[in-house]
Amino acid sequence: MLIAKRRLTFAAGLILIVVAAIALRALPIAAWPLWLDESWSRWLAEMNWQGLRDSTARYDTHPPFYYSLLKLWLEVAPHTPEGLRLLSVLAGLAMLPLAWVCAARIEALRRAPALRVASAALVAVSPPLVVAAHQARPYALFALAFALALWTALRLLTADEGRARRLWALWIGFGFALEAVLWLHNLGMLFAAALSGALFVALWREGRLRRHFAPMACVHLLCGLAFLPHFAAMIEQRRAWQSGWLRFAPGEVPEGLATGLAMPGVGALLLFVAAGFGAAAMLRGKGDLGAGLVLAAAAFLPAVLALAISTVSSPVFLPRTLVPSALPLILLAAAGLAQLRSAALRGAALGTMLLLAGIASAGEAQRPPEEKWDLIAAWVEPRLAPGDELWLLPNEIVLPLGFAAPETISRLKPRGIPADFPAPQHRGPRYSGTPAVPGLTDADVRQLIGEARGRGARGVWVVSRFPNLFDPGGALAASLGTGDAGSGMAFAPIGIRHYRLDGERTGS
Repeated sequence: MLIAKRRLTFAAGLILIVVAAIALRALPIAAWPLWLDESWSRWLAEMNWQGLRDSTARYDTHPPFYYSLLKLWLEVAPHTPEGLRLLSVLAGLAMLPLAWVCAARIEALRRAPALRVASAALVAVSPPLVVAAHQARPYALFALAFALALWTALRLLTADEGRARRLWALWIGFGFALEAVLWLHNLGMLFAAALSGALFVALWREGRLRRHFAPMACVHLLCGLAFLPHFAAMIEQRRAWQSGWLRFAPGEVPEGLATGLAMPGVGALLLFVAAGFGAAAMLRGKGDLGAGLVLAAAAFLPAVLALAISTVSSPVFLPRTLVPSALPLILLAAAGLAQLRSAALRGAALGTMLLLAGIASAGEAQRPPEEKWDLIAAWVEPRLAPGDELWLLPNEIVLPLGFAAPETISRLKPRGIPADFPAPQHRGPRYSGTPAVPGLTDADVRQLIGEARGRGARGVWVVSRFPNLFDPGGALAASLGTGDAGSGMAFAPIGIRHYRLDGERTGS
C-alpha cells in the first residue's frame, strides 16, 4: 500500500511538472506580435531555399540551420506568431525527459528519484529555458542540441568499451548533436569546445582515452570539416559584427550571468551555490569525477570563454546566448542538494529555488509585449494626413510592422531610411552589424528631406527603434526640428514622432 501511494505521488509530481512546463511555455505565444529578431526568422524562413542560403550568408550573423528547420516546420504549421514559436515550445518541452535521463547518468542522482524529479522540475520553471521557448529564434533548439550532446557525453563516460560497434555508435551520435550545436548559433563553437575538451580530460583522467581516441578523433575531424563552410562565412562577417550594436559592459556581467543561466535575484545565488557544492562533491568522488568535469565545463566554461573573447577581441557576451548551460547548471545544483543530509533543509532549498524560478517565469509569461507593432500600425494610420509620409528608422522594422499589420502597411507604403530594407549597396555605417541595415549620416538626412519636399510631402511620421543607435549624431532630429511626439502613447522602445515639411523648418 505504501509503495503504491509513493508511486501515485511520484506520477502526480511528474504530471504537475509537465503541466507547468506546458503552461509557462505555450500560453503566451499567441499574445505578442513578432518582435524584430523573430521577424527576421520569418522573413528568412519564407524565402525559397536558394534565397534563404544566400540571404543568411549575406545579411545574418547566425548559421542557416535554424531558419532551414523553421522553413520545414512552416510546411505544416501556420505562418502566425504562435505557429512560428511552437517549434521552440516543443524543443523546450523536450528538455524535460533529457533532464531526467541525464540525471540518471550521475551517480549522486541515480539512486535518488526525488532529486531526478527535482532536476526536471527546475528545468520546467527555469526562466532562461522558458524565455527561449517563447521566441521564434534558435535558442530553444540550441539548448536542446547541447542537451543531447551532454547526454551522449555522459553515456560515453560509462560505455562498455569492449563493444566497439556500440562505442562508435555513441560517438557518431555525439558528433551529430555537436554539429547541430555548431550550426544553430555562432557561439556554438564555445559550447562545443567546452564539452569536447571536458570529455577528453575526463576520459584521460579515468585512463580510458586510448580506447576512445580513434572514434573521438574521427568524429571531431568530420565535425570540423562539416562546419568549415559556415566558419568561413563567420570570418567574412567578423568586421560587420565588430561594428555592430553589441558592446561589452563589465558592470553588467553579474546580472547577465544570473539571467542568462539561472534567474534574477536571490534565486540565482541559491542555484549557483548549490551547483558549486555539487561540482565540488562530484569532482572529489571517483564515481562521478568524469561527469563532474563534463557538467562543470558545460555549465561555466562557455560563459568564461565569452567573457574572455569580449574582453580581448569582439563583444560576444549576451545573456540569452548562455541558455544551453542552464541544464548542466541545474544538474550540478541537484547533485549539490544531494549532499545535504537533512531532508528538511534539502526540501526547503529546493522549494525556494522552484518558487523563485516559477515566479520569474510566470512573470515572463504574463508580461506585455515590448514591441507592440500591431498597435503602432493601428495608431499611426488614422493620423496620416494627405501629403504625410511614413518613415522607418532603421529600415528593418518594416519586417515586424509588416507581419503584424500587412494590410495597413500595404496601404501606408512606408519608406525605410536611409534606404528600403534590405540595403546592402547603400553607403554608410552598419551599426546593427548587418549589411542590410545602414545607419544615417548627415548627407543621408539632407538627401531624404530634399527628396521628400520634391515629392510634395507636407510632413513625415518617423517610427524609430533605438534611434540613438542608428542616428547617433541626431542628424534627423536636428534637421527636422523637435516635432510632435506620439501623444504620449506607450510604445517604448519604439518612438513615434511627426514633423512638418511644408512650414518653416526648425532646427539646423
